[in-house]
Amino acid sequence: MQAKYLRIALFTLAGIAVGVMFAGFKTRDFRHAMLVIKKDMVAKPLHISSAKGRQVLALSLKNLQSSRDIEIRMNNAAVQSWYPPVVRMPFTRWMEVEGGLFKGVDFGKRLPLYLIVDGSSDCNEMEIIDSSRGALIQTVQIIRGGYDGGNH
Repeated sequence: MQAKYLRIALFTLAGIAVGVMFAGFKTRDFRHAMLVIKKDMVAKPLHISSAKGRQVLALSLKNLQSSRDIEIRMNNAAVQSWYPPVVRMPFTRWMEVEGGLFKGVDFGKRLPLYLIVDGSSDCNEMEIIDSSRGALIQTVQIIRGGYDGGNH
């Protein structure tokens, strides 16, 4: 009986030790940020690490625009989304996603995406476009370096 409790205690302590060991671990090539999509709203610049090479910026963009079709564009970058989820709940309307183009976006809906940035330039601009009208909604500066203090 005591051996059972001793095994549980050792397993718990080992889990805590591993968690503490990795608590301060940060990857230099991954950042995350949240933005609001709204016309005439100036977005804060997003900083990525000064490390050279490919970097991933996980973005959550909240649609506060009346646009139903939104496209995300950026030179020297690939746009990927983890939407729609693998398990789809019934009676839920899903927007369509094709690369950086999101169709059928409801007001207030969040657009989840990964922006995979090529490490060749120091500053890039991400454009958020109303693809049904072809109009630019917002421009966001992506700046390398200057802020290496952690995630946004």
